[in-house]
Amino acid sequence: MNHQILGINEILAGYDAVSALYPYIPSMSHWRAWEYAAYKRFSLSGRILDVGCGDGRYFKLIWPEANDVVGIDLDPGAAESGRLSGVYRQVHTAAAHSIPEPASAFDHVFANCSLEHMDHLDAVLAEIHRCLRPGGTLLCSVVTNRFIEWPPLPRMAELAGYPAAVLALREQWMDYHHLVNPLPVADWMQRLKQAGLRPETHIPILPQYNSGAFLLMDGLWHVQQAKGGCIGDTIHSLLSTNPNFPGAFRKILEGLLEMETEWQDCSGAVFLARKPERTA
Repeated sequence: MNHQILGINEILAGYDAVSALYPYIPSMSHWRAWEYAAYKRFSLSGRILDVGCGDGRYFKLIWPEANDVVGIDLDPGAAESGRLSGVYRQVHTAAAHSIPEPASAFDHVFANCSLEHMDHLDAVLAEIHRCLRPGGTLLCSVVTNRFIEWPPLPRMAELAGYPAAVLALREQWMDYHHLVNPLPVADWMQRLKQAGLRPETHIPILPQYNSGAFLLMDGLWHVQQAKGGCIGDTIHSLLSTNPNFPGAFRKILEGLLEMETEWQDCSGAVFLARKPERTA
C-alpha cells in the first residue's frame, strides 16, 4: 500500500478550483478542495462510471477531458441533473448495488463521497468489481470514523448544559448525511479487499484542525431553522452578498493547514484500488 500526504500548496490549488463551484458554501469548498488535490495525483481515461454522479459539475471540474462517462444515481432529481449536464453519455437512475451495465464494461469507476451513504456497501463494491475490466481501478473518497467522532457542535451544546440539544443536533446531522459506513481506514481497506479489489494508494484528507473547522461549519449549516429550512440558507444569503468572501476564506484555510501537526489521522480518505488482472 502506498500512503501519500498532500502538500499545502496542492490543497490551496484545490480550493482555488472548487471555490468557483461553491464560492459561498465554505464547508463544501473546504472538503472538496482536499478531495480535488488528492484526485489530481491520478489520471482517468477510457470508459468511466461515476457512482453517485449528481449533477456532474464536480466530475467535469476534475476530469475535463473525460468524454466517455456513464453516471448512476439513486435520486431521480440528481440523475436528471446529470443527464442535462452534458457530462455523461448516459445516466442510470438506479441503486449502486444493482448497476445496469455488463461485466468488465469500464476502465475506471469514480465514487466521490458516495460509498459511506450506501446501505448495501458490500454489494455495491461487488458490483463495482464486476463492472471493472481486469486491471481497472476504483478511485473514491470516503469518510472515516473520525467524521462522527470529532464534530464540535454537539460537544459545545453538551458543555453548555443542553442535553436535549445534543441529541437533536446529532440526529439532524446524521439524518441529513445518511452516514451508514463511517469506517476506520483499516476497515475500508478490508472491505475493498473482500470485494476482490486491491488497495494501492491511500491519501488521508482533513486532519484534526481542518476536520474540526469543517465539521463545525457543516454542523451549523444543517441545523433546522424554526421558520423552516436550514441555518445554512441564511448563512448563504449573507455570504453571497460579499464578493470578498471566497478569497478571504482561502486565508482561513491556509491558516488551518499551517496548524496541522498530524496528517495521518483524518476524517476522510481517498483510495485507489485495482481489480487484479486475470491469472493465466
